Amino acid sequence: MSSEAIIKRTFAPAAMVGHVYARERGATTAPMPIGNVLELELSHKEDVQTQPDMTQLGGGVHAEMRRVTDVEIKMKLADLNVINLARSSLGTVTGVEGGTVAGEAHKVTRGGILRTAHIAPVNVVVRKGSGASTATATDEEHLNVSKGDTIALDNPGLATNVTIRVGDSVATATPLTAAGNYTWDAAGVHVDAAAPGVTNGKGFWISYQYPTVGTEVPAAGNWEARAAGVFVFPDAAGLADDEDVTVDYEYASYAVIEALTTKAKELELIFEGLNEADDGKPCIVEIWRASQGVASSIGLLADKGFASLPVSGAVLKDVTKNGEGISKYYRVRKI
Repeated sequence: MSSEAIIKRTFAPAAMVGHVYARERGATTAPMPIGNVLELELSHKEDVQTQPDMTQLGGGVHAEMRRVTDVEIKMKLADLNVINLARSSLGTVTGVEGGTVAGEAHKVTRGGILRTAHIAPVNVVVRKGSGASTATATDEEHLNVSKGDTIALDNPGLATNVTIRVGDSVATATPLTAAGNYTWDAAGVHVDAAAPGVTNGKGFWISYQYPTVGTEVPAAGNWEARAAGVFVFPDAAGLADDEDVTVDYEYASYAVIEALTTKAKELELIFEGLNEADDGKPCIVEIWRASQGVASSIGLLADKGFASLPVSGAVLKDVTKNGEGISKYYRVRKI
């Protein structure tokens, strides 16, 4: 069919489906689909001025002048994805990579939620106390020690204030100077290979401080992990109001949208329409410059049905479009 025949064609009922693509105005990247769009509409507003006919009885209109004042675009978005939500709430988007948290401090209110710093915590451990503390081991016995040995301590973690007595029994053991004889780290006490104060086969009685964590609170009957944190049961037997606890957990990667932190985005939009009422013929609408406003509402809870995101904006003049008969606002191409 020739273009002339298409222009003269009168049968053209319309029932459109199709994709909507968008990119920020001025971007050189490809326009990306924004998801399922339930409604898409362009509307025009006019300022109409008339001049009355004063030449005859009964009046009438002698002349009329019409000027378009606004072109508005309205969309109802079915996909509340991160980009759509950010554009519709003038939000700034950041990504948070998954990781682990140890010892996050909280204060208990039974029947309330301990809101964790990251969402959707898993492998959660709740412990009593406000954080790590220390305990003391006194004369921890290690027999038959030789030069060059590494002694694993009974309590894990980096020991501090380490002192050692060496001898044949705890009653007769004498202090061993650290310098030149031993060092320690998280793996334990390392006896120097040439330690002058050490005789192979003697016993070591080691005193030290070590880090501790509070008593673990079992989940059963006390708490459960939820998407926003850890919910403490109103009748939790193992926890009390105003009690300090720490929470260890893992979390997956997620996105953060900080609403109302930026200005409205100007977009270039493409509607790739297919006409179900006319053999699927395409109708392509290109909007050169659209300023998307905030959503009139964001559905969070409803008793039934799906949430949607109603947004609107203005179609603005694109001064880069020049030439006779070339629209600075939008164009429609159809078969």
